[in-house]
Amino acid sequence: MDKYGWRRRATDFRWYTSNHSETNMLNRISDGRTDLVFDYLAAGHAADSKDRDGVSLIESCAYYGDVSAIRFLLANGESLESLGDNLGLHGAAFHGHWRLCQFLIERGSDVNRPLPDTAETPLHAALTKPNRPAYDLVVRVLLANGADANSVTKPSVETGDFMRDCSTRAETPLHRAAAFGTEAAIQLLLDAGATIDAKDVNGDSPLTWASWHARPDSVLRMLCYADFSVHPERKSTFDHGRGWGAMEIFLLGKPHLT
Repeated sequence: MDKYGWRRRATDFRWYTSNHSETNMLNRISDGRTDLVFDYLAAGHAADSKDRDGVSLIESCAYYGDVSAIRFLLANGESLESLGDNLGLHGAAFHGHWRLCQFLIERGSDVNRPLPDTAETPLHAALTKPNRPAYDLVVRVLLANGADANSVTKPSVETGDFMRDCSTRAETPLHRAAAFGTEAAIQLLLDAGATIDAKDVNGDSPLTWASWHARPDSVLRMLCYADFSVHPERKSTFDHGRGWGAMEIFLLGKPHLT
């Protein structure tokens, strides 16, 4: 083995090792270890780097709601515009990240900007998961910053806010909260002026949605209007999405709205 050939192989090995290490760290970041962006940039890599699937560092950090990592990337040359339309507020609301929502709003996101195809707003996006306390905080943040509690989606357009084969129904956020939200979320919307008897494209009210989704009687009572009522002796507590512990709620933190 000549001297030049050995150097060439050693150089190739070092390049492979370095490249493999970089790829491995990118993969770990994209799989949730967003704290590693500090180490990744300290190793000399660019703030706008992308993983094996073309997802940027800032997109991964937004997916997991890591505002500290996002701030670090911005300080090192990345841009919030990389998060897409409205700085990614819809996605932040959909994933239940109240801290990220608050940060994006502070940076200029519009809480009432609808998606161009469905007219769904961030408030609609925050009301698609059953009984998750994280989304109550998102709703609070959005409403405190002027979100319209009576915004209406376009009818009969496929939506990405649910899994498959779902279309919008000209529904308000209260319709979705009636089906999926907590009592706290429903009350927040009502306090913000949500129309309790708003009708969707089928003429259905939030009470209809709550009834279809077999919500507990306490929710149904909150949504009764006109001559509708629930017998006072009914005490059904059955609901979907139950099972949160106290620690999970504590770990959500508390948004400062003033």
